[in-house]
Amino acid sequence: MATTYNVRYKNHCTPQEQVISGGRYYLDSDCGRKLTGDCVIPATTITTIGTYDESFAVTDTASAGLTSSHEFIFIKNTGSIDVLLALNGDNDYHILLSEGEAFASEIDTSSVVKVKTGSGTSTVEYFVSK
Repeated sequence: MATTYNVRYKNHCTPQEQVISGGRYYLDSDCGRKLTGDCVIPATTITTIGTYDESFAVTDTASAGLTSSHEFIFIKNTGSIDVLLALNGDNDYHILLSEGEAFASEIDTSSVVKVKTGSGTSTVEYFVSK
């Protein structure tokens, strides 16, 4: 029996306002409701708007770019070894994802995302879209 996966996106904002300059900050409860939301998308829809791979193998050798000409990336470390990300196509790995951690961002279409481990082999789940 095939498993059906859903992708859930959530955002949350906790804006604060300062009534008097130099005074205390208060939560802006009205704005918080307007900027919070979530959405559930069936995985079958996801594959029609981008590329999804739930078990991409990562080694300590820099991978070919996961993406180019895309505007959004989601990547999650599903393995047990830390994974390093470079977002600018060179070897500047500034983002580290430990087991279970994820990264999602809009990216420039000229970005080439590279991924590798410090040593050993791990796996990641990723999704890129235009």
